[in-house]
Parts: sequence; C-alpha cells; structure tokens
Amino acid sequence: MKTLSVPKASLVLLLGTIPLNFIVLGGIGNVYLSTMTIFILFILMSLMLPVRLFNRTSSLIAIFLVGFFILTTTINFVLDGGNLFKDQLVFTIIHLQLVLVFILSYYIMGRITFQELYQVFLIVVFIFTLRVFIDDSSRVFSFSSVRGERIEALYAGGVNNFALLAGTALIISFFSITRKYLKLISCLYFLFIILLTMSRGALLGVIFTLFITALYDVNRKTLIGLLNISFVLTLLGMVFLLTFDQGQEILDQIQKRFLGYFTGELSLEQASSGREIIIRDIYVNHIKDSSLYEMVFGHGMGSINFKVNGSPYESSHNILVDIFYRNGLLILIMYLMLIGYLFFRFLKRRGKEDLALFGVFIFLHFEILVNPFIYAAQTGWIYAFFLAAFFRSNLLSINSTKANAG
Repeated sequence: MKTLSVPKASLVLLLGTIPLNFIVLGGIGNVYLSTMTIFILFILMSLMLPVRLFNRTSSLIAIFLVGFFILTTTINFVLDGGNLFKDQLVFTIIHLQLVLVFILSYYIMGRITFQELYQVFLIVVFIFTLRVFIDDSSRVFSFSSVRGERIEALYAGGVNNFALLAGTALIISFFSITRKYLKLISCLYFLFIILLTMSRGALLGVIFTLFITALYDVNRKTLIGLLNISFVLTLLGMVFLLTFDQGQEILDQIQKRFLGYFTGELSLEQASSGREIIIRDIYVNHIKDSSLYEMVFGHGMGSINFKVNGSPYESSHNILVDIFYRNGLLILIMYLMLIGYLFFRFLKRRGKEDLALFGVFIFLHFEILVNPFIYAAQTGWIYAFFLAAFFRSNLLSINSTKANAG
C-alpha cells in the first residue's frame, strides 16, 4: 500500500485550497482559506524540516527580498505620513505569501515528479471550474464581463484569474496527457471554460503559447497536435451552430468580444479594457513626480491605489509597471534578469525540456503582462509555486549535465 509522503501531502494540501477557497476572517483585509493554509503549513514545515526547507540559497534570497520589501515599504509609509496603511499591510502579506509558497514549492518539487504535479493540478482545476456550475449555475452562460458580477470573481480574485488557471490547465493537458482521447476531452473542456469567461487575455495567451511551443518543439509533435485539435474544433463548431437555436447569437458575442477591434465594433480602449489609460495615468500623475529614492526602491508594496475615470485600481495590469512602482527599478532589473536567465536555460535545453513546463512558463509570463494575477490573495501564489518549479527543473538539468560530464 502506498503512503502519502510529506511533500505529496503538502502539494495536495496547498493546491486543494484552490477549489475550496472562502473567506475565513474579515477585517482590515479578507483572509482566505488558502492564505491560512500557506502560513500554517509553512510554520509546521519549518518546525519539522528546518534544514531541508532553508538549505538552499534561493530560499534565503527569497527571505532576504521580502525583508527588504518590508523595510522599503515601512520607510515609504513613514515618509508618506502614514497614508495607505491598509493597502500597504494587505499587499505586504500578499508578498510574504508569495515568498512562503516559493520556499514550500522549492522543497516539494525536489521530492516529487513534474508528472505528479500536473496530475494534481489538473484534478484541482477541474473541480475548481465545476464550482461555478454548483455555486451559481444561472450565471454560467451570461457572458458577463461586468466587474463583480461573475461568481468566479469571489473565490479566484477575478474572472481573468479564473480563466488563467483554466488556460494553465489546458496547456498542461495538451503537453502532459499521453492518452489521445483524454487529452482531447480535457483540452476542449478547459477551452470551453475560457470561452465562457470571455477572457481575451487567457485565450490569446493559450494561442500564443501553443504557437511558441510549436516552434520550441524540435519533434514537431506540438504542430501536429494543433492541427488535429483545430480540425476537431471546426467540426464541433459546425455541429454547435446547426444544433442549438442560440448558436449564432453566442457566436456573435464571442466574435464581438475577441475580434471586435479588428472588425471596428470596439475601439482600442474598449478592446484593452482601458489598460493603456491606467498605465498612462500612473506615469503622468505618479511616476513623473517620484523622488530618486522612490524610483530606485519603489513606493511600497501597497502603493497602487488610484482612481482612473472614477474606477479604483490596485494594479496597472502589467507586472513590469507594478514591480517598478511598488518595488523600484533595482528589483525590476533583478526580476528581468531572473526571467531572462530561466528563458535562456529553457532554450539551452531545447529538445530535452518538459514541453508542459515550458508552455506554462510562456503562458504565465504572457498573462501577467496584462493581468495582475500575482497580486490576487486567493490564487496569485500559484505563480510563485510554478516559479520555484522552473528553478527546480533548471537545477535538475545542471546536475544531470555535471553527472554526464563526470
């Protein structure tokens, strides 16, 4: 009889909070089940396995960085006269949550296989998507994009975050499932969920990722798989339009949402949900007047709290702008060097790398350029989990190279 090891149990416990998430405590900011689980699990693991948890340089660097963020945020808070206390505190906890998950994931991924991660993640996200049908089935087919109206926003941190997780599951399904029909069903299901959310970012991210990975795949398996699925989608689309009375109406809504800019039905501002206006406002009204200290070290982790055209925003919807404004130019340069290093390592291992992991790497980093996923307390920590997995994959390849050389 197989026993559930500590790493596997930790993986199931962490990812298992995704479909079960709810607000445990309210107050200055909502505390979700996932956040409580992360902090409790980290404390328990620190007491049980302190050496294994903290014996890596990356873990120590992560702890140093969050300490550095807290210091610079405190200085900004004092210099700003104590303003934005709630926002600075909430986003400090979110940053701390990201670091704790990175450390936990780095330990977990050193003791389980990537295939085990993919299996658990797919099961969890499948259950996660079913919650929409269970909690509020009347809104599933509403095709609403109004903020706060969709039930997914209540436990995923936003409809786009919900779609992002479905997109991640689609990428993993496409590259990790070996059974032909199971792969097809899984991919079609998660694609269906993305279309229901009407998330342009997630759909474009999936298409972009599959295209880039097709170029990355030296065996051309990705290209062949894309052609097969495209053929099946075309047939299913024709059957759908001929069978359902509302098929044409739904198709028109999808066409307007995803292709409206190219057909002239939507302006660039409408198609991008006003993202360029937000970035322009942050630059003109906030970045231009920043001091040298704020340029280098940022304004603090919870410093983005603006109103643009009467609507409140806690993010620019672009991770690079967010990091620059919150954490400063120094941290932004370090982050870009980190992502560049990981991308270079992926390219160096072309032909040997796990295509699913490379696909997730491309998809997540495409998405966070248009979606403030990382800063969602409910689900943003998943980025930190996969970031540690990318590092683990890189470490395994380096050790393998050294062993072969020896």
